[in-house]
Amino acid sequence: MSKLVLLVDYENVQNIDLSLIQDQDFQIKIFVGQSQSKLPLELVQSTQRFGNSLEWIKIEGSGNNSLDFHIAFYLGQLSRENPNLSLVILSKDKGYDPLIGYLHKRKISCRRVENLTALSKQKQSDTSLQPNLMEEVIVKLSKLEKKCRPKSRSALSQHIKSLLQPKKISQQELDLLINHLFLQKKVTEANNRITYNF
Repeated sequence: MSKLVLLVDYENVQNIDLSLIQDQDFQIKIFVGQSQSKLPLELVQSTQRFGNSLEWIKIEGSGNNSLDFHIAFYLGQLSRENPNLSLVILSKDKGYDPLIGYLHKRKISCRRVENLTALSKQKQSDTSLQPNLMEEVIVKLSKLEKKCRPKSRSALSQHIKSLLQPKKISQQELDLLINHLFLQKKVTEANNRITYNF
C-alpha cells in the first residue's frame, strides 16, 4: 500500500488539480455525496493515470456531515490496517480538525489541506534544503521550553527565520523546511495549533 493516502471531500472541494500529484506513491480516495450525480469529464480523465491507486466512493445516505462520517470511518480503518500511513484530508471543512488532533495524540499521521498545492510542495526533494538545516532548527527549537515555542505555522516560520540569522534562506526554502518538519512528523497541527514531537 502507498505511504500516503489522500481522502478527498468532493462535496467540499470540487476544484481538484491532480496534475499537482506527480509522485505515484499516493493512494487517492474521492468521496462523492449521494446527490452529486455529475462529474466533470476533465476530472475523470485526470484520474485515469492513477489506475488502481484511485478509488471513487459514493456515500450512502444524505444529511448533514454524512460524507464527513464516511471519511472518518476510512481514517480509522486505514490507520488500523497500517499505523505508518500518512493520511491527508483534502477539505476546507475545519470540522475535521478535532478528529485530526485526536489522531495525533495516538501517534497517527493525519492532516487537512485545502488544496493540492500544499502536497506538491511537500513532495519536493530534500536535496533542495541546505545540508543539516533541519537538524540545526530542531536542536535550536529543542532548547526552548515547550510553552515558549511558536504555536502557529506563521509564528513558526518567523521564528525559524530569526533562528537562522545571519544565514541566507529564501522563503521557498523556509516553506520547504517547515513542510519537511511536518512530513517527518517532527511537528503536527490541529485547530491551527502546532504540537512539537521532540
